[in-house]
Amino acid sequence: MLKQRLLTAAVLIPLVVLSILFLSTNVFAWCLAGVTILAAWEWFSIIGFNTTSQKLFTFSALIFVSVLMSLLAVSTLLLVGSFIWVAISALVISFAHRPLSVTLSKLFNNKNIALVMAVVVLAFFWHGAIQLHASSDLGPKQLLFAMIVVWLADTGGYFAGKRWGKIALAKAISPNKTWEGVAGALVLGLVWALLAYSLELAVSISLFNWLVLSILALLISIVGDLFESLFKRCYNVKDSGNLLPGHGGILDRIDSLIAAVPVFAAGVYFLGA
Repeated sequence: MLKQRLLTAAVLIPLVVLSILFLSTNVFAWCLAGVTILAAWEWFSIIGFNTTSQKLFTFSALIFVSVLMSLLAVSTLLLVGSFIWVAISALVISFAHRPLSVTLSKLFNNKNIALVMAVVVLAFFWHGAIQLHASSDLGPKQLLFAMIVVWLADTGGYFAGKRWGKIALAKAISPNKTWEGVAGALVLGLVWALLAYSLELAVSISLFNWLVLSILALLISIVGDLFESLFKRCYNVKDSGNLLPGHGGILDRIDSLIAAVPVFAAGVYFLGA
């Protein structure tokens, strides 16, 4: 399994990095739309939209919401996207160690409400990534920075949790995640944030604010992972798909990015970088 994960990562990571750094925002937007649609396909299938007519309906909803969001001012778009993840964070924290209430379980298992959740979250991810990529000459590098923060958090969390993990982070959602894993994620994330700051990716943001924003994006990325796990638990699904050998589905690979990217993009925007 680990060998498959490493081989898949060795192929995908260079493609992602090159796409972010060297494609124009317009071309990159279409490429990211393709990835988002694949993730949406998996998420909608988890919810139970599997027939051709249901798929057409769900993707029409995703496109419609994305177009509506494009009509919003950038500040409004980024602010609302961040507030949504604050609300999701509160939900995840509240039910980290206890089952969802009957009311919330019914909401998650309601196909139409679950569809709205998925569509909104995916649309904000796509818009956040594109806004950051297009924001300045450093936009692509800042987007890559945010993605590497998430990748390092995943790596640090996995190895630190495997070696020292004892205290459960969210035993009702993802029993294998531990606070020791979070500590490992923070260590790697902070080292990368300091390196990026020395490379002047923060532009006019102070070191303190840059580190706070980086930590916030890292922690929100963990929330994104737990949020997808919560969804999968509600529908008794282990992996979102099997498209990526050793990694499961596309959604399994970008669940943390879906949360971290729009929040980081908002932080960069409102801090003036």
